[in-house]
Amino acid sequence: MIMGILGPQGTFSEAAAISYCSPETELVYAESIQELFIMLGQQVVSDILIPFENSSAGILRKSLAGLMEYPVTIKGETIVPIEQHLMSLHEYELTEIELVVTQPAVLAQCENYLKSHLPDARIEIAESTARAAQVVARESRRAAAIGPRQAAQNYGLIVIASGIQQEDNCTRFLHLSKREVLWSDSGAGDKGSILLELENQPGALYKAIEIFARRNINLCKIESYPVNNKKGYRFYIEAHMPGENLIIKDLLGELDNHCRKITYLGKYKQHREDIKC
Repeated sequence: MIMGILGPQGTFSEAAAISYCSPETELVYAESIQELFIMLGQQVVSDILIPFENSSAGILRKSLAGLMEYPVTIKGETIVPIEQHLMSLHEYELTEIELVVTQPAVLAQCENYLKSHLPDARIEIAESTARAAQVVARESRRAAAIGPRQAAQNYGLIVIASGIQQEDNCTRFLHLSKREVLWSDSGAGDKGSILLELENQPGALYKAIEIFARRNINLCKIESYPVNNKKGYRFYIEAHMPGENLIIKDLLGELDNHCRKITYLGKYKQHREDIKC
């Protein structure tokens, strides 16, 4: 397997891939989440592992946009505990730091610490935690990056503060492959994901959700966002799916009668410590 992940080396994506994948898996690094989807579509890689949801920052919009735009299937998920570190080229006192370089989701995870300890520092955004470390390693100003300890080791930085994230911080990653057909009964697992596009009218969501309720299917996540200049809404839904694939096909058929558009993203196993792809 050739797995695309968000790079460069030293990101939490790399840590997630090492934990999730078998030792034989070849890792290929991309500069952005969008590039990962493009690499998958062009068959540069066979699979990708994308950061999807953080317990503090929520769902990453770029990852959700990729699920909407590209024909993919979710094959699995893994959850990685996240510990964030403040790192710099020199052992500065916190009061000396002028600039903090960080990734947007990481900023949300550490905003309480930054407000409390670095209220006057300027914030600059990088595409990844490793990229933030690279920037700080070349920066002439008194700068610090936020990221995993491995990034400090990779880019010659000193960790000056550890565990600066909000408590119980973790990130969920999705394992994706290219979708060859619209619906397949080959998915194994106990969880499924669906994208629904509904009309912007009273009762549209109720009618869709009621279909799950009648079938005794428990929804574990629902995320909404407007499309088509707010003329309608899309909903990303995760549900505990029954084992019988014919029941799922029946469910999708009934949903299709009530939705403007439906995209089935597949059935997969929930995060387990012992799963290896």
